[in-house]
Amino acid sequence: MALRWQEIVVIPEVEEDVRCDCCGQPARSAEGRLVHREQPIGRFSVRWRPGHPEHAARHVLYLGDWNRRGGMVDGPAVAAADYRGGPNHGFYLRDDAAQLLKSLKPWRPHYIRRAEAIGQPMGEVLFAMLDAIHVKDPRLQEIRGWAVV
Repeated sequence: MALRWQEIVVIPEVEEDVRCDCCGQPARSAEGRLVHREQPIGRFSVRWRPGHPEHAARHVLYLGDWNRRGGMVDGPAVAAADYRGGPNHGFYLRDDAAQLLKSLKPWRPHYIRRAEAIGQPMGEVLFAMLDAIHVKDPRLQEIRGWAVV
């Protein structure tokens, strides 16, 4: 049975002003938890530059119950995607994990690369999570407005 974004509960947590990882400019960060059928399935963070739709919004997914030690059955896993606006708006899974993995070194997570996700069951899970965050987190209203329809 596939995980559907409509069944995922998004629980907003921390929101703060930060600096963009790639350019050092002022940015916003929103974090939260994801729950499916009353079971934690992951955490997320979204970082974007308000007023700059040409600058992708970085989404990081932490799969599993990161409130406890570890994540998935075979250890914690993490994936990153950028949301881009404009006429070709949507999510693009990222493979450049060096900086992210360095910050998560104590947990030694498995980084899910595009080749492991696209066209695979794992990809369906990741995109369901991304869609749930994108649609249901009220703090991301600006990012939703980046889509050109």
